Amino acid sequence: MNTPGQTDSLNGEHTVEGILRHIEAKSREDDYLFRGEPAHYQELPYRGKVSSNLYRVFLEREGFDVVQEQFDIAEVQTEMLDTVKEFSRKPVEELERLSEIQHYGGKTNLIDFTEDYLIALFFACDGSPRENGRLILQEKALLKAYIAEPYEPINRVIAQKSVFIEHPDGFIEPNGNDVINIPAFLKKPLREHLDRYHGITPATIYNDIHGFIGHQRRNLELYTEIYLGLAHKRKGDSEHGNPNAT
Repeated sequence: MNTPGQTDSLNGEHTVEGILRHIEAKSREDDYLFRGEPAHYQELPYRGKVSSNLYRVFLEREGFDVVQEQFDIAEVQTEMLDTVKEFSRKPVEELERLSEIQHYGGKTNLIDFTEDYLIALFFACDGSPRENGRLILQEKALLKAYIAEPYEPINRVIAQKSVFIEHPDGFIEPNGNDVINIPAFLKKPLREHLDRYHGITPATIYNDIHGFIGHQRRNLELYTEIYLGLAHKRKGDSEHGNPNAT
């Protein structure tokens, strides 16, 4: 697999326009699915794998070798699905339940891809501001056997044009030629471009109350500081006889 440094050469200019041109040119070659990640994850134990969040729990566990232990992620997920029945009275299909668990931040063997490279680009720029992100392209035909599409997708799945990949290994290993580097210094300009020209923002991507709660959690300290600053200013204005103070 190409390292981030090698992947850089595929991008041409390190500009917003250069990145977009490269993605557009590449995506015209075949019918692709896309995934954006805010870092390359080349270090141990990841080695560049694109993995489900359930697989990563065991991959990251100290003293546990997923290869030597012949780790069977399907067995773990089956046991998990048996347990979740105790927490929900509504019977649903297995994929619907997994989609719901994934939606609320739980661990499953589903890997989120999207049919829209602009949405994938948003995710590649969303987080880890000091690290290079990556946009992963995978030929749809190669993943056909692992595609899992929920019958009644939830709002966020629709907004993100999501396609779930449920690989029996818990991960895929993209070829280096199918990984486009997103330089850290371009993350902010690219997000501004996505907002201005395509209306892609956190509010449109995470378009539900769960998304708001996540946004609120990430920004609560900022909101608090802004409010305390305004309150302090109003108090000072009032003490100095400013008639506009409330």
